[in-house]
Amino acid sequence: MNIEIVELEEAGREAAWQTYVKSAPLASLYHGLEWRDVLLPAFGHRSWYLMAQDEAETRGVLPLIELKSSLFGHSFVSLPFLDYGGILADGPEYEAALATAAADLATKRGAHHIELRQAFATGKCTEAGWKLRQHKAALVIPLDADAGTHWAGLSSRLRGKVRKAERSGATFSVGAAEELDDFYRVFGLNMRDLGTPVYGRAFFQNILQFANDATLLMVRRKGQPAAGAIAVRRGERVELPWICSDYSQSSFFMNEYLYWNAIQWACRSGVRELNLGRCSIDGGTFRFKMQWNPEVRSLFWYYWLASGSELPEFSANNPKYALAVRCWKKMPLPLANRLGPWIVRNIP
Repeated sequence: MNIEIVELEEAGREAAWQTYVKSAPLASLYHGLEWRDVLLPAFGHRSWYLMAQDEAETRGVLPLIELKSSLFGHSFVSLPFLDYGGILADGPEYEAALATAAADLATKRGAHHIELRQAFATGKCTEAGWKLRQHKAALVIPLDADAGTHWAGLSSRLRGKVRKAERSGATFSVGAAEELDDFYRVFGLNMRDLGTPVYGRAFFQNILQFANDATLLMVRRKGQPAAGAIAVRRGERVELPWICSDYSQSSFFMNEYLYWNAIQWACRSGVRELNLGRCSIDGGTFRFKMQWNPEVRSLFWYYWLASGSELPEFSANNPKYALAVRCWKKMPLPLANRLGPWIVRNIP
């Protein structure tokens, strides 16, 4: 065995990377290089895509984005702004080689920590002294071809909310770039009301342009956008990483209407599972999504820490950010949408 770690930009082996990711059963859709084309123009950070090779054969990959900020520190994340990333490898020896290479790179670059957002455990990180947190979970609905099966499994209270939304004039549509302005209008409002800086519109525009199979799901009430989601597909799996709703329409249950129609649409699309996105375990979003009877799949976030560094905590629930969150919620929406992309580019 002769393991070599190379950096993709220097090696020029993009086709080999894509072929490996496409054939790897545990790959997330974000391991594909098209997501590099999504992230880098939108946020401007430097990427380091590491490949493990053995006798010129690709045996593992690790996409990393380097973030530098005077406010939030210097780190490497796989992958920021997305649900998944981390090490993808053919065996523990290749996992270990990639983890060691990442730690060496972070040390050389003077970073404080590395964060790997793994959908599955990797024992080699733990053996090497990396810290593990399991504070996040993916909520995934195994789909039946007949959406009626899922409807029958919902509580009568939840079905009543969906019916009320229908009676109030809610409609559901499936689109793409032509729906982006309406989606972003609701997304920006939703983020401001949560006290969270919003991503720039260019991020979502890049997703619709570069991701292999991205779709916009929109709910309108009386012709006005009220809720939306971006759906991305890889094979027989669909994910909803970005979901938003206008809280002023909450009494008409636009969010419930969106989720139910997303389930129906996914069933019609012939996929076998719908991932409702990651969320913090036992949080409000977690409890809302549990109404739809998903499986709870724990996520494995591994951290390498430089000497003297502590585990990062950028959550809006961190008391350190409580005042900033309260102020952001009161900010005029145009100002929040203008400042948000500049701030959030450094919050992974």
